[in-house]
This record gives sequence, C-alpha cells and structure tokens, in this order.
Amino acid sequence: MKFETNIKKRMSGRHKASLDMENFEGKKILDIGCSHGWFEEFVGEKAKEVIGIDLNKKDLESARKEVNKKNVEFRKNSVLDLKEFKENYFDIIVMFDVIEHIPKNTEKKALEEIKRVLKKNGKLLITTPANNFSNFFYPAWYFGHRHYSKKQMKNIFKNSEFKIEKIKIKGGFWEIFNMILFYPFKWFFNMEVPLKDWFDKKRDKEYLKNGFVTLFVWGRK
Repeated sequence: MKFETNIKKRMSGRHKASLDMENFEGKKILDIGCSHGWFEEFVGEKAKEVIGIDLNKKDLESARKEVNKKNVEFRKNSVLDLKEFKENYFDIIVMFDVIEHIPKNTEKKALEEIKRVLKKNGKLLITTPANNFSNFFYPAWYFGHRHYSKKQMKNIFKNSEFKIEKIKIKGGFWEIFNMILFYPFKWFFNMEVPLKDWFDKKRDKEYLKNGFVTLFVWGRK
C-alpha cells in the first residue's frame, strides 16, 4: 500500500492523545508546526480561531487543500519570529512534535516569542519524544533528532518563566516497533508499514495510559 499523507491516514494514538490535552472549544489557538493541518481539521469547528504556521510550503499547500473551515488560517512563519501576531492574543498555543526540530539551543527564544503572544494565564501544550532508552529504537535519533527528558523540559520552561502544570509520558512498545518499520518503509519504499491498521489500534490503546515514548507537557504563562 502506497504511503499517503492525507490527514485520516496519518492520525495515530499520539495525535489523538494530543487532542485530548485540553478543551479547545471557543479558544483562539496558534498551532506551531501545523504540518498537513491534522490539528486544524479536528479542532477547527470547536475553536473560535485557529492559525497554523509552518515553514514547509508544500505542507501548507496540502493543509489548505485538506482543511476547509472558515475559522482556520494557515501561514508561513517561524516560532522564532512571531512579530506579525499581536501581544497577549492567543488563549492556547500548541507545539506537537515540533520543539525537537527547531535549531539547537533556540528553545528559550522560541518560548519567549510564544509568551509574548499568549494571553495572561494562557496555556502552552507541547509534545516531543522522551529522552530515555527508547532513543535507541528511533532511526532518526541517530541523525540528530533531539529528545527531551522531564528535567530538560522543566529547565526550558523555567528559563523562559513559564509554569509547568503537568508532565506525562505516554506510548509504549508498539509505538517503538512501528517507528522501527515506519522510516525505512516511508523513505526507501514509499509504502505504509505492513499491517498498519492493526498497529494503529495497538498504538491507540498505549496512549490511553502512561508509557515511555512521548513527553506531554502542559504549561501556563
């Protein structure tokens, strides 16, 4: 089966757990690193306004084609320069699997930009790979893909004067097993992982409880 980028095919337990992090109804939201617009597709009708930003022009074009909601907008922009947005504007800002991709040692600058455009007591939600033994099973980790421990994330938030309300780690062995297969099948064969639907069901169940693969962070300005 050929690898597909459409939103329904790419949804996983990790994405679903991200959507359950907060009640997004009636909120003004900035989605940093929106990719194909999966978050906007599922939250757009509930939220008051959602702006998704990304630096990948191709992903933005795909998001605009797939997501057709009047209160959703996509822009090319970087978390390191949010000057086009008003101060104290957003209720919630999300960064799902993004912080590990920004330039190294720019986390503090990114959170300072986020803090400027986030309302007082506004929330910052982040997911990122957890820094532990699961690193060794991520092919991308060997090529510089950053992972974070709870301690590292707490320091990043503290240095940017953000409060951390909660940190959890979810995802387990099925997520790791899927990742081992995902990269070679995508990169070399342009194919989906064999038995994808079966894997997805297993991964969904893992993200309903605590695990060791993905860090979920709830912060507040």
